[in-house]
Amino acid sequence: MAQHKSAVKRIRRNNRAATRNSQYMASVRTAVKKFRQAATAAASDAKFDKATIGPLFVEAQSALAKAATKGIIHVNNAGRKIGRLAAVLKIAEGATPVAAKVAKKTISKKSAAATVKAKKAAKASAVKPKNSTPAKKVTKAKGKK
Repeated sequence: MAQHKSAVKRIRRNNRAATRNSQYMASVRTAVKKFRQAATAAASDAKFDKATIGPLFVEAQSALAKAATKGIIHVNNAGRKIGRLAAVLKIAEGATPVAAKVAKKTISKKSAAATVKAKKAAKASAVKPKNSTPAKKVTKAKGKK
């Protein structure tokens, strides 16, 4: 147990912050879950109104960005999650036949790795202009004295 008065106050303050943060994160997770469920329904059901998933995406994105601003989650973590949600939104709006399966998993590691490999291969195979031959260094020959 804490011995000093300031340490006891700090414990109380940390408990209040932890409660507040956990409540906010619960609302963030709920917003993300609602969006994912709507996106999955939109991808699997042709009769589903696709206009309803847009506002759900905005709500989930806003909640994640706000959590990052408040320091509840890391900025990169929020950005990564928002990017994955955007990929799900794109798939759900396109409604391809396999979109229902993909919407659940978003992007697999294999496809991400393949994309990185393709980018590296494209960069390596890019035609580089040939430089003229560099000038040779002229060195003075050491003469005998």
